[in-house]
Amino acid sequence: MADDDKRTNEKKTRAKAEQRALVPNAEGNVMVEAIMGPYRGQHLTMTATDGQAAIDAHWARDPTEAIYEHDELDEAERTAALDASHTWAQAQWDAAQGVEPPEPPPPEGGVTRRRALEPEEKPGGYTTRAAPRR
Repeated sequence: MADDDKRTNEKKTRAKAEQRALVPNAEGNVMVEAIMGPYRGQHLTMTATDGQAAIDAHWARDPTEAIYEHDELDEAERTAALDASHTWAQAQWDAAQGVEPPEPPPPEGGVTRRRALEPEEKPGGYTTRAAPRR
């Protein structure tokens, strides 16, 4: 029990850096350091929103902050971070190659259809052939 209290106190007293907000440059971009994924160890320039998302997804860090100890990621968090880094890298590659991003999938529950507010002249939108009169 004393060991558990000691570990808890050590965690509380361990110095952790305060996470500051990224400061964008004149163009609105920030620099982050990739800590996992295909750009690991490289400084990347990206929009402030993408930079903050990369840090929040645990695949990048702010290079201006001191390196500090943090809680270890579990396997699911590590996989999610690696997937996020690869998704961002693929988006950059596609943009450089001029590949359009795929259309977003339809909302859950099937395809939505737009209905007219007023009924059509011919119900069903097509003309039927009447049987010949005798």
